[in-house]
Amino acid sequence: MILEIFVLALASTIRPTSLAAVCALLSHDSRRTLLWAYVAAGLAFTIGFGLLVVFAFHGIHIEAGADRTKGIADIVGGAVAVTFGIAILTGHVRSHDAGDAPRVSTGRKALVNQHLTLRTAALAGPLTHLPGLFYLIALNVIVAHDPRVPRGLLAVATYNAIWFALPIVALAACIVRPAEAVAIVGSIERWARDHSRAVLLVVSLVVGTALVVRGVLTI
Repeated sequence: MILEIFVLALASTIRPTSLAAVCALLSHDSRRTLLWAYVAAGLAFTIGFGLLVVFAFHGIHIEAGADRTKGIADIVGGAVAVTFGIAILTGHVRSHDAGDAPRVSTGRKALVNQHLTLRTAALAGPLTHLPGLFYLIALNVIVAHDPRVPRGLLAVATYNAIWFALPIVALAACIVRPAEAVAIVGSIERWARDHSRAVLLVVSLVVGTALVVRGVLTI
């Protein structure tokens, strides 16, 4: 379970919206303060969403943790992931639209592009990290495999720590090597823009297939 969560979270770090937001925040004179607000608000929102899902299913008698439940959850999550990968492969989902997130409206993008304030940065954190397909698949696996709250919370925290790796690295760079922070994140953004389709395609098909196979063998 941990391996799937790690890979899904890692693929989520290349969301175009979050990359653009981090680059915009780094261009501001108060980049450290803005990045703190961005990361804190974003993590509070995404972790809160994950905890809500875990607590909502905790105590509900669905035989969570049973082999059949695990298998069904893996098959469903895997089938969705494979379908997503096929949609990317066939061109039904374009790579720049497939960032594991709902389409971001022009109004939301304006939050990043307008005059940046602490409030804007705090709002941008959740808006650029709306729960997407990979996060929902990960939560599906977490709830089915680890119904106990403490371990479920740890899995949710692990996913989100990886998901926010880029803004956390950007914040650390601002503190340790401020002169190179923009160049570091800019290089990551360019790499992600050139390879996002391949990354999303491989993760969707490989993780999806692995989940389906494990689900079938479990049942």
